[in-house]
Amino acid sequence: MFPIREYQEKIEQFYALMLANKNIVDIKLADDKWTLKEMLGHLVDSASNNHQWFIRLQLEKQASFPAYDQEAWKNATKITAYNFEDLVNLWKSYNQFLLHIIQQIDENNLSNVWVEKQITLKEKVEDYFVRHMNWHLDLYKTRIEEINAAVLFSNSCS
Repeated sequence: MFPIREYQEKIEQFYALMLANKNIVDIKLADDKWTLKEMLGHLVDSASNNHQWFIRLQLEKQASFPAYDQEAWKNATKITAYNFEDLVNLWKSYNQFLLHIIQQIDENNLSNVWVEKQITLKEKVEDYFVRHMNWHLDLYKTRIEEINAAVLFSNSCS
C-alpha cells in the first residue's frame, strides 16, 4: 500500500544528517531563522500532529482538526533547553512508530477525509512521508550550509 522501505530510508538519511551536524544545532543566524534544534523540535511536533491525523482519520469518514501554529508550539516547548540527542532519537522513534501505524491501516479507510484541508488519509500519509519530509530535509541541508558559511566567514574575520 505504501512504500515503507523508501520511507524508512528517508528517515535514516535525515537522522544521519542530524547526528552528523550536532555540533551546530544551537547556532542562531537571525531572529527569523530557526536553529537546527528548533527545526527538529518542529519535526517532532509534526510527527505528533500526524500521529493524531493518521489515527483519527481511520476512525471517522470525515474528521476536523484544530489549527497548528508552528511558531506558538516552538515557543511553548522551549525546545532549545532540551537535550539534542534525546530529541533526535525521539524524532526517529516517533517516525518509526508512524511507519508501524500506516502499515496497519485498513485500506477501506484510505478515502476518509480531513474536512478543513479536503485531503484523504492516503494523501495525508503520502504528503507527510514524501513532500513534507523532503521539504524539511532540503531546508535542513540549506540551514547547515548557511551556518557553515557564517562560521567560516566569522573565523576568517577573526
